This record gives sequence, structure tokens and C-alpha cells, in this order.
Amino acid sequence: MTDEQKLFSEFKPATADDWAERAKKDLRETPLESLTWQTYEGITIKPYYTREDIQHLPFAQHKPGDFPFLRGNAGSDNSWQNIQKIKAETNSKTAIDKAADALSRGADGVHFVVEDPATFDLSYMAERIDLTAQSVSYTLSNDPATFLKKLYTLLAAQNISHRNLKGFLNYDPMTGKGVLTDTENKAITKVLDLTKDSSDFYGVTVCGTNFSSIGASLIQEVAYTLSAAVAYTDRLTTAGEPLESVLRNMQFCMGAGTNYFFEIAKLRALRLLWAAVVEAYQAEPALAAKLRIHTTTSSWYQTTLDPYVNMLRVTTEAMSAVLSGTDSLTVLPFDSTFKDSDEFSERIARNVSIILKEESYLDKAVDPAAGSYYLDSLTSELASKAWELFKEVEAQGGFEAAYDNGFILGSITEVNRQKFRDIATGRMVLVGTNKYPNPKEKIDFDPEELIQRADFDTTRAAYPTEVMRMATELHLRKRQRRPRAVVAVIGSSERQHVNASFAKEFFSCAGFDTEVQQYNDPHEAADRLLHAAAEVVVVATPEETYAREFGPRLRGHKDRPTVIMADNPQEMKDEMVANGYDEFIFEDCDMSTILELVQKRLSREEDSNAN
Repeated sequence: MTDEQKLFSEFKPATADDWAERAKKDLRETPLESLTWQTYEGITIKPYYTREDIQHLPFAQHKPGDFPFLRGNAGSDNSWQNIQKIKAETNSKTAIDKAADALSRGADGVHFVVEDPATFDLSYMAERIDLTAQSVSYTLSNDPATFLKKLYTLLAAQNISHRNLKGFLNYDPMTGKGVLTDTENKAITKVLDLTKDSSDFYGVTVCGTNFSSIGASLIQEVAYTLSAAVAYTDRLTTAGEPLESVLRNMQFCMGAGTNYFFEIAKLRALRLLWAAVVEAYQAEPALAAKLRIHTTTSSWYQTTLDPYVNMLRVTTEAMSAVLSGTDSLTVLPFDSTFKDSDEFSERIARNVSIILKEESYLDKAVDPAAGSYYLDSLTSELASKAWELFKEVEAQGGFEAAYDNGFILGSITEVNRQKFRDIATGRMVLVGTNKYPNPKEKIDFDPEELIQRADFDTTRAAYPTEVMRMATELHLRKRQRRPRAVVAVIGSSERQHVNASFAKEFFSCAGFDTEVQQYNDPHEAADRLLHAAAEVVVVATPEETYAREFGPRLRGHKDRPTVIMADNPQEMKDEMVANGYDEFIFEDCDMSTILELVQKRLSREEDSNAN
């Protein structure tokens, strides 16, 4: 095709300056710089990206299959395995039957989380599942080598070679607790010895999910996963294992969160940096392509309240993993936070991956995210920052030393606390939990029993808000009514209406029966509120003199409600507390203290009624 025949040849390419000028024109009075935002990773996201942003990135011109394999090592398609996770508890036959059923209904493989390896019925599994044709993986908390030897002995008796196994073994004590014991080190070495000849079965798994599940940033997740992988590599090669065997058997298990584009860039950055690690070991560059990535939808963002929203969350999480080229994917059932998942929730989870493949055709295009200036720029920034953090860990003596001295968990805790603060102030939204609650939701489990369960995940983003809602639910069940919050708005000030709306949504999310009452006269409001049947009274008024009236008068309320001012008193906080206000609620305030205050109030009521 000649230049004259090229389509759209009459249009001149737009430069970054051209885009900036057009954006400024459209924004009018709004500064273009106001559209930038900061992430938990310390990355500044611009409102637009152009070709100039990726001109200095060598990988931007690479194709899938090119070193450093940032765009994956796929061939003609973007296929991934749909892996269903199944708990194998005391009666392993039940789990095995469930696995066989899942494999007949769309799953490409199963992943057993084995509670007791010694009692897992390997013979029954071999009867029900073709281990040479199906991908079968195992998470073990102890004695993995003995488990594999029993499996190999069983296969040998049936004249089946263990070299034909497909799947992986997840035994990763390092990322869970930081330091390997001699027994654990020997166990991993034995596992590698047993699996190194099985080209489709991976024996060395590093779980980045141990970081993402406690609120780590994406940079921390990538850097600490790489650092743990290097620690395993050093341990195994020191024990006499060939470097090539270690690298060929390496698998990363990563979580996929709700930050869609960032999650796509995360796996790309991970592959890019793993190639750099392989180069640093002076190994054959092609070994970097052997890295296997298994992705699980995030447990940290799963919610107990309005759990059907989890179906939407896992769909975007699964899409980001697929678009970034994950090798296999597990979608968690929407109800996994508060009960053992049933056939319905497991089928829905399994079908998310099937729909992305069979109806959305995401398996047809290799590297569907190619060509995005934004994603390439984001990948570069994530990789650069993660590499700096990785080097910082290595300078401290490596993963085990940095974990032991508190650096790794301490840095994650800093990010974790910021995320919890943002959830408490509403900056980070969990739909159905801290914003847009379902007012008709019926909780069909025992809140008290759930909170006391050992396996109830208290590290999740939603947990602090959920505890408040559980206290409200217990009040409802014991007193046959929901606790009530009255939000009294006096006057027509826009600021007070904004704060009142914020208060209403907060208490609605907490499960309260919430009512907004409008008053023109502060004296009438004080008289009415004095007799209001409510556990919480929120007063929204722009006049400081009016605000001083309510607290002292409401002290005489027979039910002694918690009295909250819908405003930021700033330097007048001590005076307002002296005048009878218990707390203050407004946009961007920290809701954790209000949650704690109201929860304690409800708990005291229930204790006094019980006595």
C-alpha cells in the first residue's frame, strides 16, 4: 500500500502537546494537573498517555514470546486453565467426588487444599480422575514429599509414569512465616527432586497471595514474591539442585484485585523482572519463559455483606488476570467468606472463566492489552519501583532476613493501615459495605458464630465495617427491631446537607433504620429530638449556637442516645464534647472511632438486657 493509499492519511498524528492543549480547552477553568492522582504504590497517574510516554521503553516493541517475556510466551492463542479450588477435609472422598463433577462441567483442573495429607484417599482419586489427562494440584501444609511418594507409588502400580502428571504442588512455608526450618528446607528439596522430570507438574510454588491477602500494595506483592523466589532458588541450589531444575519448576501464585488496569500491568511487570532475575543468575534466558503464573481472585476485597456483589468483583479480577496472560485461574465463590460454598456458588465461580473464554473470546487474541500507552507506561513504573524495593530487601540480606527484622510485614502494615483509613473515610469504596448498601438484605447466618470462627478472615478490607453491621444484626435478632438513627437537618446550608447525607449513608451501611428529619427552627428540633426513639441522634446545623443547645438538652433523654454532630468542629472539638456531643461525622472523617463507639453502645445494651 502506497502513502497515497493509506487510510486516514489526511489526519496528522497528535503530539502530547496537542492533547494537552485540547484537554485544557475542554476543561476550561479546571487545571489539567488536578486530574492526576496518586496510588498506594507512589505512582502518579496522568489524565492521558501518548506515544511519547513509551518511546523510551524497549519492551513496547516486543512481541509475545520475545525475551523478557513481558507479553507472555503464548503461541497462537491466549488460553488459560480454569482451576476450581476444593477443600479436602476429613472425608476426602466427598472432595474428590466434587472434583470429578467439576471436571465434567467445565473446569480444566482442580486444586485440592488438603487438610490432612496422611488421610487423603489417593487410590479413590486415581479411580475417579484421570491424573495423566487432567490438571490436579495440591496445597499441603506439611510433609509434601511423603504425599508425593505415596502418589508415585500408586501410579507405578498402575504402570503410569509420574512424568505425565499435570498441575502443581503448593508448599510454601517461606512467604507465610518468613524463615525456613531445616525440615522445611529438606522437604522442598525432596519435592523438587520428585517433580523435576515432570514437565507439566510444578513443584516450587511462591505465593504472592500471602502478601496481597493482607493488603499489600502491588509493588510490595511483586517485589516480595520475587525476593522469596530468589531465597528458594538460593536454598535449593545450595542443597545441590541444578539451577535449571529450580527455574523450570518455578510457579508464582498471585492474587488479582479490583484495580483493573494495575492488575494487568502487575503480571506483566512480574514476568519482566523475573527475566532480570534469571539473567542475574547467568542462566539460559529462555528459562524465564518457563515461569508459570497461577492467579486467584482476591480474598482481601471479598465482602460478607451484600455478597452477590462479589460476583461482579471476581469478574473484573478474572478479566485482568486473563488479559495479562495468566497460565491458570481460580475464581473464588461469592460466599466463601462466611460459609462453605455450595453447588450454586461454585458453579457461578467456575462459569465466570468459562464465559470469558466461550462467550467473550478472550482466549482468541494473544496479549489483548498490546498497544496501550497507559498499560505500557504503568508496567514500566510498577516494574521500576518493584525492582528498587526488591534490591532494598536483598541489601538487607534477602527475604528471610528482611522478614525476620520486621521490614516486610512492617511496610505492608503501613499500606494496609492507609487502605483501612481510606475505607473508613469513604475514599475507597466497597460497594454494598461502606457505600450503596442493600437495605433489603437478609443475613441468613449467625453473626455471633461467624465472628468467633477461627477461619473467619479478619484481615479483609471490609472487616471493620462488617463488625459494626454484625452488632446491628444481633440487636435486631435479640430485640426484634433494628437500632435507629435520626439525622436532624436544621436550615438549608449545602455543607450541612452534604454531611447529613454522608451520615445517613454511613448508618444505613451499618444496618441502622435511618431517618432524616428536616427542621427550620432549632428549638422545635431540640424538643422533638428529646423524645426521639433512637440509639443515635445526628445533628446537622450550621450555627454554632444551635449546636451548643442540643448536646446539653439531649443528655436528659431517657434512652441516652449517642449524640453526633454532622460537622467538623476543628478547634471547637473540646467545647462540643463538653456540651454533650460524643463524636463528629463529616466527609473524609475517620469512621473507625464512630464504629467503635456505636458498637460498644449496642454491646452494652445487649449485655444489660441479658442480665
